[in-house]
Amino acid sequence: MKTIIVPAIIAKIQEEIDAMLSKVKGKVERIMVDVMDGRFVPNTSLMFDFRLKPGFEFEAHLMVNDPLDWVEKNHNKVDIIIMHVEVLEDIEEAINFCKKNGLKVSLGLRPETDIDTVLPYLEKINGILMMTADPGSYCTEFLPESIEKIKKLREINSSLPIEVDGCMNPKNAEIARNAGANIFASGSFIFKSEDIDKAIQELSEAVA
Repeated sequence: MKTIIVPAIIAKIQEEIDAMLSKVKGKVERIMVDVMDGRFVPNTSLMFDFRLKPGFEFEAHLMVNDPLDWVEKNHNKVDIIIMHVEVLEDIEEAINFCKKNGLKVSLGLRPETDIDTVLPYLEKINGILMMTADPGSYCTEFLPESIEKIKKLREINSSLPIEVDGCMNPKNAEIARNAGANIFASGSFIFKSEDIDKAIQELSEAVA
């Protein structure tokens, strides 16, 4: 299964987005934009009418209490929606709503959330996002207990894209890859690096 490195953007203003996209232009295919409302997680990010430059596939990681409201207002900005199951009253209805708006759909799980929550929907979605750190900021602490959940998901479904997000440096990315993940979202390791090309290369080599 193809592995993908996905730089993750946290931003308060448009200029931050533009600067980060410029740094990775031509280096990656996909970008994660972290949308945070200050309620589902303590931090805020991209809570304004932002613009995204062409040239990437964009996934919106919605760390918000009302993801469908965000989708309704912003579905034309991105290609993939990642909704956290912890805030969805009707998961199937939410999946269908996103698909009707022309979006691919992944379901996100906080580290403590049981994978049984998503098992009934694996055939209806385009992927799973497993958090390997508490969501809401760039890397806090890598939580290895998430790795067992990745292993179980991969055993259940051999072809489902499984994305990981949280403290994805080369060491942790390799651990997640060995467990069955194939998409690796990385924020601080890439954007806080003095050599972004080298950071992306190191991640790519770790999960090859």
